[in-house]
Amino acid sequence: MLTNISRQLNTGALAIAGSVAALSFAGAAQAASMIAVTGSATASSWGTLNPTLTPGAPTGLAGTPTDGFAGLSYTDVSAIQPIQIFGTGSGASTMFTPGGTVNSFAQINVGGGTTVNITPTVASGTFNTSGGMSTTVYTVMGTAFFDATTGLDYSGVFSLNVVSVGSGWIYTLSLEKSSLAVPEPSAILGILAVVGAGAFARRKS
Repeated sequence: MLTNISRQLNTGALAIAGSVAALSFAGAAQAASMIAVTGSATASSWGTLNPTLTPGAPTGLAGTPTDGFAGLSYTDVSAIQPIQIFGTGSGASTMFTPGGTVNSFAQINVGGGTTVNITPTVASGTFNTSGGMSTTVYTVMGTAFFDATTGLDYSGVFSLNVVSVGSGWIYTLSLEKSSLAVPEPSAILGILAVVGAGAFARRKS
């Protein structure tokens, strides 16, 4: 991961923008599927080295699930895992270094069941004090892979916001799945075989 904060911000922002653009292009004929859930969380206080963000079980939806996730309830998202980011919050805002891939980050009860694996690419935090009250906000974004137990797999993006409220914390987790399925390795090999055969035929001719 990047160690320079400015490079991390620029590169991470480009990565997210690229992911969103890719989803928009790939899903031009069919919108992506999105679900966002909320609930209580625990998180390290501002100024803690390498804070950990731990979402609890969802207790509500943020908005209405769309397309492939339409009709799902917040109870259909479960087993959300903690995310650790690296660095120390300082001043009013800090760019953190995101951690590596988190396999089995969450489960979605759709179809035969879907496991969400994530790779954070951007992590940031802000700290504000007003009227004797302080508010901390942690944000982590990145790419996601929706691994279906049965059926097709899909790529996508995710975002996690964790906010301090009084002495506690709340979170919002958004999961967006592309409408373009990820080909199985066997399918990719088949495509390559056809392309290779075509190239060989052209050389022979």
